[in-house]
Amino acid sequence: GKENYLVYNKDGELKRTLLVDKRGKVMEVVSGGEDDEEIDNNIKLGLGDFIFYSVLVSKATERGFAPFVACFLCILQGLGGTLVLLAVYHKALPALPSSIFLSVAMFVLA
Repeated sequence: GKENYLVYNKDGELKRTLLVDKRGKVMEVVSGGEDDEEIDNNIKLGLGDFIFYSVLVSKATERGFAPFVACFLCILQGLGGTLVLLAVYHKALPALPSSIFLSVAMFVLA
């Protein structure tokens, strides 16, 4: 099933242990006292992101149905683009910049 990879720091000390399953999913082994447990790499979206999205969509709703739909779809496109970049770069990325740019542009244009 799973392959173990050991990651060492520049001094040769063990930094972390990674597990890779058959599907290519990478998990880190964290020592939690007696038992080792696996941490799953889930995608997380912060509370600030949800607050911004809800404020932007509510302001767009005040201007009409077309700006509401345009901002809603741009937020989804921005999140989708961020997920694509996350798959390419394999590191944490901010979720707001692409959604902000697309949504505010549509908010102003619609």
